Amino acid sequence: MHEFEPYERLWNRALWYLGRRDYGTDELRQKLLRPRPNKPLPNEEDIERCVARLVELNLLDDERYAQRLAESYARKGYGQRGIDQQLYRRGLKDEAPELAQDDPERLAELLQTPAYQRKLADETKHKSLFAALLRKGFRHGDIRTAMQDVLDTQLGYDI
Repeated sequence: MHEFEPYERLWNRALWYLGRRDYGTDELRQKLLRPRPNKPLPNEEDIERCVARLVELNLLDDERYAQRLAESYARKGYGQRGIDQQLYRRGLKDEAPELAQDDPERLAELLQTPAYQRKLADETKHKSLFAALLRKGFRHGDIRTAMQDVLDTQLGYDI
């Protein structure tokens, strides 16, 4: 059986990770540094060489990864601050794209969905809805304004 050199093992492992999903450079670097059972730890020089080669081959691109993540979190109903927090967690704080649609518009669309309409219709769920939207990264004032607008136009009462 052919025994791979440490760099080859590291390269193959990096390609395997990238074949499963996208990573940022810092995130992949951390993943490659994790100890594995019965396997020697790769040295940092090999990791840096591997990451640099992946970037050179355009297999690893922080800007592209940040854009995809931002779009994904926007589809999940996150606000710009929530998206920025998620990108920061992944080491992409400098790559955070500004989304074309600003938070108040995205929030108004989100509140029009059936799930949020049910929560708005139940007065006892207003606080938990407000808190959930804050956790998703929307601003306090934007949430209050958007909820008030929906309640005024559709349900006819104040929050």
